[in-house]
Amino acid sequence: MPRQPILSVLGHVNAGKTSFLDAIRESRITEGEAGQITQMIGATEVPFETLEEVCGNLLKSLGTEITIPGIMFIDTPGHAAFSSLRKRGGSISDIAVLVVDVEEGIQPQTEEAINILKDSNTPFIVALNKIDKMSGWRDGKELFSKAIQKQQDYVQQEVDQRIYEIMGELNESTISRKKSLSYL
Repeated sequence: MPRQPILSVLGHVNAGKTSFLDAIRESRITEGEAGQITQMIGATEVPFETLEEVCGNLLKSLGTEITIPGIMFIDTPGHAAFSSLRKRGGSISDIAVLVVDVEEGIQPQTEEAINILKDSNTPFIVALNKIDKMSGWRDGKELFSKAIQKQQDYVQQEVDQRIYEIMGELNESTISRKKSLSYL
């Protein structure tokens, strides 16, 4: 049986990293944090059965058999003062999720997290968070790909615009990182 992968969640302060994990873990960690901001690194082992229960529709849509016993989630604090904890969490991961607040875009700790993940060769995906907080968003408890289709045209256009803006910011961050490395 394969070991459980280690997945770190990184991003700027208040991007929704712990809330994202709270939804998966069915926990309320953010409620116990001062100002709902994570103050320390946290690790949670989530068995596959829980993932299947919470993410069942998404997992079914993949159309593949999943054989891992679960996932070890590492929650990293986003505040500037916790840089060393982000480095530790990002460097031990098999994969990471970079959480970006759709309204705030790429922030200083987002760029730092990208650099940490690139330096440690950790593959990562970008998760745009707080789309449901955008003006006009109609709440729905379904997959984003279905929920977006039910939104009014102006909301869909605003979501598209924010996605493209953030993609541009990510591209600029990557280009400026490559330039700074070439001068070393």
